[in-house]
Amino acid sequence: MQDPVQPANPVVDPVVPQNSYVDEYQPPTYTPMSPSMTMQDTEVPTPIVTSSEALEDQNIFELLGVSDGTDEEKEAFLLELQRVLWDDFLQYDVQLLITKDEYTELQTQRDAKPTAEEKEEAVVTYLEKLIPDLEEIMLEKALELKGDMVRERINGLRELYAGDTAKIMDLDKAATQVQADTWRSAATTLNVLATS
Repeated sequence: MQDPVQPANPVVDPVVPQNSYVDEYQPPTYTPMSPSMTMQDTEVPTPIVTSSEALEDQNIFELLGVSDGTDEEKEAFLLELQRVLWDDFLQYDVQLLITKDEYTELQTQRDAKPTAEEKEEAVVTYLEKLIPDLEEIMLEKALELKGDMVRERINGLRELYAGDTAKIMDLDKAATQVQADTWRSAATTLNVLATS
């Protein structure tokens, strides 16, 4: 009797990184979430099979069509995004989440530290006491930024391909996929468009 035939391509359960945010947020001296939890790892030794359409499961570089950059370029990009998110949070969101007196104390604690790294650490330590869901707030901000960047990519490509009806139709398809929260499909549509 012959052995049963095994399928050539066995079904693999998708691997979804735990706590993957958007590949995006992490202040330089504070690690409430690692880059792998935010923007997804730039160093992926083996391909991760995922069929999830959720925005948080998508690699920012795939979404933006720039996965051919070096690890150093990707790391620098992620650090810049993290800095933008953190600065935006400190400038706009913190004052909505804490009282005026708490904000004054935050400034006092920060100003008492001599180095930028110590200032950052003092801010984070203080805010974690006042805002227990700080990490979730940063996750939401990172996801929002990630989605906005994809929308900007679509708008930029619309300007680039303004006279090409076929490409505009593909961009309409990608915009519809974004609106339907099928981010993986939108990235595929955009990346195929970029190579055609």
